[in-house]
Amino acid sequence: MSKLTTGAAYSASAGAIAHSILTWFSPEEWSAVGVLAGISIALLTCLINWYYRRKLTLADIRSKHCRCRESGR
Repeated sequence: MSKLTTGAAYSASAGAIAHSILTWFSPEEWSAVGVLAGISIALLTCLINWYYRRKLTLADIRSKHCRCRESGR
């Protein structure tokens, strides 16, 4: 019984916290938050993609450079 009441208390507390967070902003403000979050995530994705593409390209250049030295070119 104790586990049941503890779970109910934690669930009610989490629900109250979620409700207060969701009602903090108006729907128009949440829309702006969503747009800004989307732009931020898109920029972050672009930067991560650029970093790993650059890393792959530099590794490819290094591997070709090493093969040229080994073949005597």
